[in-house]
Amino acid sequence: MRMTAEYVTGLSIRRGTADRKWVALVDVNNFYVSCERAFAPRLKGRPVAVLSNNDGCVIARSDELKALGVAMGTPTYKLNHLVRRYRAVLMSSNYSLYSDMSRRFNDVLGRFSDEVESYSIDESFVAMPGFFTDTLLQLGQSIEKSIAQEVHLPVGVGIAPTRTLAKLANRVAKKLPEGQRVCLLEPDSQETADLLKTTAIGDIWGIGSKLSERLALLGINNAWQLRECPGTLIKKHFSVNLQRTQLELRGISCQQSTQQVTSRKQLIVSRSFGQASDEMLDVAEAIRSHVNRAAERLRKQKSVAKAMAVFIRTNPFNQDKPQHSDSIVWVFDEPTADTSEMLHAAQKLLRRIWRKGYYYHKAGVQLMDLTDQSSAQLPLLDQPDISEKRVRNQRLMDVMDSINQQQGRETLVLGANRKAAAWHTKQAACSPAYTTSWADIPKVVAR
Repeated sequence: MRMTAEYVTGLSIRRGTADRKWVALVDVNNFYVSCERAFAPRLKGRPVAVLSNNDGCVIARSDELKALGVAMGTPTYKLNHLVRRYRAVLMSSNYSLYSDMSRRFNDVLGRFSDEVESYSIDESFVAMPGFFTDTLLQLGQSIEKSIAQEVHLPVGVGIAPTRTLAKLANRVAKKLPEGQRVCLLEPDSQETADLLKTTAIGDIWGIGSKLSERLALLGINNAWQLRECPGTLIKKHFSVNLQRTQLELRGISCQQSTQQVTSRKQLIVSRSFGQASDEMLDVAEAIRSHVNRAAERLRKQKSVAKAMAVFIRTNPFNQDKPQHSDSIVWVFDEPTADTSEMLHAAQKLLRRIWRKGYYYHKAGVQLMDLTDQSSAQLPLLDQPDISEKRVRNQRLMDVMDSINQQQGRETLVLGANRKAAAWHTKQAACSPAYTTSWADIPKVVAR
C-alpha cells in the first residue's frame, strides 16, 4: 500500500472523551548520519556512511547511500569506488556526539510529557494520557517541529493506543515528507486494517525470523491475520509474549515499560586496538580505560561486583605472528563498585598474564557475580578506618559520575592515557566533538 500525506490526514478522527491512553514513538531518521549532518550541512544530499570501531565496516547509512545498494556491514574498502564516483562521504563513529544529541532529543520530548522512556539512543516512547484524538496530530507535529528547530534532527512520530501499533505508525510516519511525518492509528479504523494487512509478520515489533516461520506454518503471514486469529490458537502454540502482541494489535495495551528490567549479572567492556602492540604500557592503558568505563556502568545500575576478570589476546587472523590469549580472575574481599579498587586489582592481574614478544590486538575486563548494592553483604567485623575509607571513596565516585554525566563521557577518570597510544580506536575521519568539547565548538567568522 502506498503511503501518502493524505493517508495520515485522511484518518477518521472521533471527538469524544480523553479516557483512552495514547503513546507516541518518536524515532530519529538515520540517527548517526543525521547527527553528522546537523553540524555539517555540506553532507545533506550526499551519500554518507558512518563506520564501526576502527573504521571497519558500515553501521549507518544515509538514504542516498541505501539507494546505491550499500548494505549494513559492508567492509569499508568496498566503498572506495563510491567515494570517487558519487562523492560519498565515509565518517568515523563519534559516540560522544551521538550520546549528547540523544540527550538533547529526549530533553525536548520531556517538555511534551512527564513520561518519556528512552527505548534506544535514537527513539523514545512518549506517554500521552488525557488527550483528545483531534489534538494528537497537532501535538505530534509540534514534537517534530520542535526537534527539527532545536536539535536539527529529522524525526517520525507514530501515535497509537499501544506500543506495538505506535511502532507500526512510526514506520509509516518516517516515509512521509518532511514536516508531515506524523501518523495516528486508531485500532478500529479502516486505515489501520489496511496497514496491518500489508505489514509482513516479521515487521511486527518483537517477532523475529524463527517465530515468523512458525506462524507461517499456521497460515499467519501478516499483522492482520495475527490480530484476527483465535486467541486460543496463539495460547496453545506460543508464549505469553505473542499473546500480548496480539492484544496490542487489537488496541489493548499490554507491553510494560522496558526500563523496568533486572540488572545484569555480568558486565563486559572490551575493544580491539587500532594497532596491535607489544608494549605493556599500551595494554595497561586500555585495561585502565575499560575498568573506568565498566565501574561507571556498574554504579549506574546500582550494583556491586564480587569478582573481576582481565583478558588479553593477539589477533587470531594474523597467523604470521605468534598467538597468545589468557585471562585471570580476581575475587574482591567484599563486593565493590570502586574504580580505584578495581584498577589496583587489574594492574596486578595484567602483570600475571602478560607475555613479552606478542602483539596484542584486544583487551578487556569482565565484572562478575553482580548483586544489588543495597543487599551486598559487608564484613562482620569492619574496622573504623576501612569504613571511613569506603565512605570517602564512594563520595569520590559520586562526584566523578556526576561530572561525567554533565560534561561528557570520560571527562574525569582515574589514571591518565596518552592520546596517540596504539590501543586507541582508529578514527581516520571522525567529526569534532561539537557539543562536548570547548575546543571543537563551531566558530563563526564575520568578514
